[in-house]
Amino acid sequence: MGEKDMMTKNLEQYNDVFCDIINVLFFNGEDVVKADELEPAGKDSHYKADGKIHSQERDVSKFWKNANITIAFVGIENQIGVDKGMALRVISYDGAEYRNQYKSKNEKYYPVITLVIYFGKDDWTCGKSLHECLEIPEKLREFVSDYKMNFYAVKDMDEEQISKFKSDFRAIAEFFYALNNKTEYHPTNQKLHHAEEVLDMISTFSKDDKFRDEYNSLSDETKGDGISMCEIYDNIMEKGIEKGIEKGIEKGIEKGIEKGEKKGVLKILIGLVKDGILTLAEAAKRADMTVEEFQMQTGLMA
Repeated sequence: MGEKDMMTKNLEQYNDVFCDIINVLFFNGEDVVKADELEPAGKDSHYKADGKIHSQERDVSKFWKNANITIAFVGIENQIGVDKGMALRVISYDGAEYRNQYKSKNEKYYPVITLVIYFGKDDWTCGKSLHECLEIPEKLREFVSDYKMNFYAVKDMDEEQISKFKSDFRAIAEFFYALNNKTEYHPTNQKLHHAEEVLDMISTFSKDDKFRDEYNSLSDETKGDGISMCEIYDNIMEKGIEKGIEKGIEKGIEKGIEKGEKKGVLKILIGLVKDGILTLAEAAKRADMTVEEFQMQTGLMA
């Protein structure tokens, strides 16, 4: 399991995050699925190929239930890179769950739904349905059942859609939208409920530990009171500015000495001019300036 895969699963396994993703992407932000209606589902399923039994694991999956009656099985698959066979993988996952229902001999069957969430920066150029993935002779097309993916690319979400997320996934969506579209990052001031998981995920994907490090530097009291991505980002920016100023001062010391010496000479020349000892032209000549340059400099210093 890759580190990035693990980070996305760690956050999405929380019911409040899982149902929020479903409600925004499926129901335009309406609270259709409730967190207390979700139960963990087994992530492993098996299939037989080449005479051997193989296992396949979903990223995150939940049973959506109401009064102990299963309404649906919902799975989330996270993608970082483009996978031309993703539609086939989704069929494999869904088919395994339908087979489990068939083998259980329940009187009623329930739907199996999979969301594919793509976190990558490149356009998804592969097929998003079975027909788009297969080379089907035209005479056979009407006989080949199609199967489409419920596909969502974070980089293609607009600000209105992102604003509908109520869970910590909003912080994730805002970050990846800015990262993959190279736009200015404006994090939400919404308090994080799963701050460690959010910041681990952002730090891992951005390959920059400053988000995780900033959170770890906070006191337990601050963490306990809750913190937003806006506060964390502001802290990082403020420290960055302070560090930049320190570096600027270090680099400027040598030049500052040189400028200080020149400034001291000019002050002496100004005094001599004001006392009538030197003319303006003589003072400018000694400062290796034109009269106009000397007037401009002395005007700023006076």
